[in-house]
Amino acid sequence: MKILLAYEWCEIGGVEQFMTSLAPFVRARGHECEFFFFKRGPMEQFLPEGYAAHFGDLAALLKLVRARGYDVVHANSGDWKYGIEAVRAAGARLVITAHGMVVPGWDSANCDALVCCSRWQAREQTKSTDMPVRLIMNAVDTGRFSPAAGHGADAGRGAADGGGPVVAWVGRGTDMVHKRIDRLAAVAPALRSAGMRIWIADPYGPEKVAEVVPEAARTLGEHAEFWGMVAKNDLPDFYRRVAESGGCILSTSVREGLPLTLAEAQGCGCPAVGPDVVGVNEVISPAEGGGTLYPPDITPERLAALLIETLGDPAGMRGRRAKCVEFVRRHFGLEVMAEAYLNVYEEAAGRRAPRTSAPRTLRLLPRWRDYVERRWTAGVAVYEASERLAAEGETELASAAARLVLVNCPTLYARPARLRHLLRLALRPGSFGSPEAAAPRGN
Repeated sequence: MKILLAYEWCEIGGVEQFMTSLAPFVRARGHECEFFFFKRGPMEQFLPEGYAAHFGDLAALLKLVRARGYDVVHANSGDWKYGIEAVRAAGARLVITAHGMVVPGWDSANCDALVCCSRWQAREQTKSTDMPVRLIMNAVDTGRFSPAAGHGADAGRGAADGGGPVVAWVGRGTDMVHKRIDRLAAVAPALRSAGMRIWIADPYGPEKVAEVVPEAARTLGEHAEFWGMVAKNDLPDFYRRVAESGGCILSTSVREGLPLTLAEAQGCGCPAVGPDVVGVNEVISPAEGGGTLYPPDITPERLAALLIETLGDPAGMRGRRAKCVEFVRRHFGLEVMAEAYLNVYEEAAGRRAPRTSAPRTLRLLPRWRDYVERRWTAGVAVYEASERLAAEGETELASAAARLVLVNCPTLYARPARLRHLLRLALRPGSFGSPEAAAPRGN
């Protein structure tokens, strides 16, 4: 099979980490695998060597799918707004994974398989689709994210440099919707007073965070011992150093899909402390994994006291380190996740050519808000791609995209200019067949 892993942007985050972890397993099983991003970004330099990476808009993606003959495009549920559903009109099957959000627009009319990376998402996504929702938990490479030798013996003794326990925070500090680095700032002075150290692994650094939350950035700038980017290959050692200091990784998120950073850290023997919120509470297990969950509405004073008490118990930390390693190995192994996705790809690739259903879409029209949410934005993106393709002489692809809009979002053609575009394509001899016939399969 030929697999294209697609995503909105090429930032440094969980979805990109998921893609780069999955790709080697796909290739190891004898399949071709490449990347596509709608936006360029700093993750480009960390993409694995030897894998083609493509960048561009939807029109570029559709031409690429037709030219390369991908069997499956695997995208994120949030990519709906780019009109990613149109890859089916170019000959590929579309697999969608929900990473951290529930998007109600995905159903049998616009994708071939629907996957969620956490239990809470699977429960919620099931309510808004006519498709079976697969649960494939996000995973980590436990071969790379593994503890240092003798990791259970030295917890709580402090790092080799004699410093105190480290409280590590990993993520995008500029993401104040989900990550909430300001909550770390609220406990930082108390932690430093208790002899703890604060390390922040943030790809954007204090300057960018200061643009979003200047007061929190000032506080953390005064109390954080380290604040900067940690290269992907250096992350295991970063977590091991935190673990060897007798410290932990701290999450302050409002919610998560399934946070890979917490699984990676625990795989290296670094216990996790995080809020009892969706996503986080699926990767931190107080009973099985030795982690600590705190109430999401906890005060900074109580959170600081909890951290000081937890890290101040060396014997307890030794037990937590051993338990979290085994917990991650048992539940978040990368090979299990990769095999599950390969099964999904094979099933999707074996499906008959997709046929969209006009009546399903038209039934949404009386519920105008649902129609706009589920069809309009994607429809505009696909229509604009059709215009670009027509201007470039890609008549067959332009026709397939225009017809897809007619089926999924017919009210877009209420504007005369758009209707003229549709009719021009329809009147070209042999150019307005079914969407699935727009591009022959490449293999």
